[in-house]
Amino acid sequence: MSRLFILVTLFLSFAVTMLPLQTSYAAGSFISDVKQFAEAGDGESQFALALLYEYGNEELGRDQKQSIIWFEKAGRANVAGACLYLGIKFENGNGVGQDYDKAACWYDCAARQDWPSAQFFLARLYREGKGVVQDHIIALAWLGLAAEHGYPGSEEQYEELLMAVESVDVNVLKEKQKSLLQGKRCCN
Repeated sequence: MSRLFILVTLFLSFAVTMLPLQTSYAAGSFISDVKQFAEAGDGESQFALALLYEYGNEELGRDQKQSIIWFEKAGRANVAGACLYLGIKFENGNGVGQDYDKAACWYDCAARQDWPSAQFFLARLYREGKGVVQDHIIALAWLGLAAEHGYPGSEEQYEELLMAVESVDVNVLKEKQKSLLQGKRCCN
């Protein structure tokens, strides 16, 4: 009974706290604020605007070209989520021409910021040699990092690749992981 009371109290406290935020934005004001901040160079707002264009709503129609423009601006600002989105888009040719080199570059931008999904996708590119020189050691390093975060499928693929690669020194692999996470780069 006391747990239920605490949960209901927390929920109501949160709802009351959020009420002014929900009513403070007039229709269209939120989108215009996001646009204003994005145009001023705020990377997170650029990412938000890219998502708004990517999925659209009643006020802002879906626009693939605008979403790519804003994803790239946010990616150049090192916003990891934008880098991941761009990697997925370029790998699959979604709204852009399929380009494994660019996919690898954008995945790398997010992976170096310790995003496990980007680490997993980048490892696959290294394993298959798509957009990068095939390198099973680098693939293992990225898969190991993704597995440390519990990313689905990464541990199984790590074990599978580890068995396929002959004589891997775990200490060398750990050093490779450290070096991969150092420095954040972004695609231009």
